[in-house]
Amino acid sequence: MATDKRRVAFTDEDGDHLGVYYLPADSIDCEDGDFSALCAMGTAVLRGRSFARSNLYWAILADSDLSGCIFQGADLRGANLRGANLAGANLRDADLGLDALGGATRVQGADFSGAQLHGCKLEGAQYDDSTRFPAGFDPVSAGMIETAPRR
Repeated sequence: MATDKRRVAFTDEDGDHLGVYYLPADSIDCEDGDFSALCAMGTAVLRGRSFARSNLYWAILADSDLSGCIFQGADLRGANLRGANLAGANLRDADLGLDALGGATRVQGADFSGAQLHGCKLEGAQYDDSTRFPAGFDPVSAGMIETAPRR
């Protein structure tokens, strides 16, 4: 029996199970997948992966290495990206705005150096003074909300 899905399983650096996801059979890497509520805190296993057009709604990716990832057109509303390394990531047309309940995407302490943010929806996302942005990026004009630093 043919299937129109393929299975992707994630484990952390210690081999602990993070989750199993089913993607369209013709998708490349992790594109077009539903990774809503993925919990992969403090890992580097997703570094450089393509999550283009994927659903990462309420994903918990705090302190993870997401450098070089492609999140173009992805839904990251309500995600926890505190302290995440997003250096060089492609976030073009991604949605990091408020979730359906008005909750903010949290990017305090995240590193967006060299990230592509053209068309990225950031209105309501929370940042702090340790969040690093690409040169010339203005979080206030993007509608982001500054919060007190993490303790």
